[in-house]
Amino acid sequence: MKKVIIILLAVFLCHYAEAQTTFDRTHQPEAGPAPVISFKDPVIYKFPNGMIVLVVEDHRLPRVSASFYIDAGLVTEGKKAGAYGLMGQMLNEGTAAMPKAQFDEAVDKLGADVSLNSSGGKADALTRYFPQALELLSQGLQTPAFRNEEFEKLRSQALTGKQNESRNVKAVSGQVVNALLYGTDNPMGEFSTEETIKNLTLDDVKSFYNKYITPSRSYLTIVGDIKPALAKQLAEKLFVSWKGSNLALPVISTVKNPVKTVIDLVDMPNAVQSEITVSNLITLKLNDPDLFAAKLANAILGGGAEAYLFKSLREKRGFTYGAYSTIGSGRFQETFKANAAVRTAKTDSAVTEFLAQITKIRSQAVSEEDLKNAKARYNGSFALNMEDPQVTASYSRNILINNLPKDYYQTYLQKINAVSVADVQFAAQKYFGYDNTRVIVVGNAGQVRENLKRLPFEVKEYDRFAQPVAVK
Repeated sequence: MKKVIIILLAVFLCHYAEAQTTFDRTHQPEAGPAPVISFKDPVIYKFPNGMIVLVVEDHRLPRVSASFYIDAGLVTEGKKAGAYGLMGQMLNEGTAAMPKAQFDEAVDKLGADVSLNSSGGKADALTRYFPQALELLSQGLQTPAFRNEEFEKLRSQALTGKQNESRNVKAVSGQVVNALLYGTDNPMGEFSTEETIKNLTLDDVKSFYNKYITPSRSYLTIVGDIKPALAKQLAEKLFVSWKGSNLALPVISTVKNPVKTVIDLVDMPNAVQSEITVSNLITLKLNDPDLFAAKLANAILGGGAEAYLFKSLREKRGFTYGAYSTIGSGRFQETFKANAAVRTAKTDSAVTEFLAQITKIRSQAVSEEDLKNAKARYNGSFALNMEDPQVTASYSRNILINNLPKDYYQTYLQKINAVSVADVQFAAQKYFGYDNTRVIVVGNAGQVRENLKRLPFEVKEYDRFAQPVAVK
């Protein structure tokens, strides 16, 4: 018997050694097949007050998670910029019946997670404590305290934050880019300032609460270890008698891209490097047939260390620590953006290289290898995200909000993997601007202005509030 075992072991080791010697480690292993995505369709209940409840039953873990989302669309604040976000913060400052310390203690005793924001909130707890956690979320939404001392504290913190941001090049770039793309009178382009925050009152915050925190156009998505009938019973008990304002989805005017590519220069004298954003406005809805090709095109251009921008601007030229791109999608006008923080002396060269790489993906077919790798990354990340109940909850809600097919997310990876090289090039040509785009540079204008003017584009200058500056 021992001899038989020894012989079998010897045969196994020989085959193992042969496999080791024939395995080619110079080539990346082939990606596996796309994961099969499946999740239950939600059970849907509609309440008379405009609230929709979606329940996804999942008994793998003894937990239940709820997310409450108000589909208000884009919110225009105007001269009250900052009030909407401040209102969301104040929802976490206790209720009319429970000061903040008492509210937080009640959450902690449950071992739960309850938080609120200007679009709603969430509650997550073990199954046995979920009814109490959901009740706390309900109280936070419907009966916030809105005490003046909490308002003054949060407004003071917001002012301090704005003062700190005034010299932070990345923070200034983050607000001025959208302001220049959309305009400061557009909800996507407006931003708060020290002045607008100073002028806010508690009544302003209450006004935004009364208008936007409402069951109208709201979605309560409950996922986890709970039967739909029980979830409905809890939701009816806590929310069905809630009344609020009737929300209508706002209609926002479409903004045009510049006729010709322009450089918008924002002076930050303290900058030690330049924040560069190359961006154009796009319309790309979730049910657009170009969506999946556009996402893969973006991944190949600027999705990570293997992408065109990273390899060119960092690895080949050493202009930056990293260069990336993003593409938005949804019901409203979105953006394609490519950005990096680059050495001041190389600002003009980096601008040229950004546009060269965008031109490359528009004019040259991507390789089959690059496309295959981009698909593999999408397959893995999408499947991993499905393990998060909050993600599956948002998917169920997105299907309703965006009028998508019921199997939209089940077939998501099939659509990704069906994209061809030609599809990628078509999407790049359609959505990645190069001759009618904005190149927004936030940096030391005195050090970069003259070199930027040597490029074949008009250079316009703005202050950090996106207001035009007259150049002497």
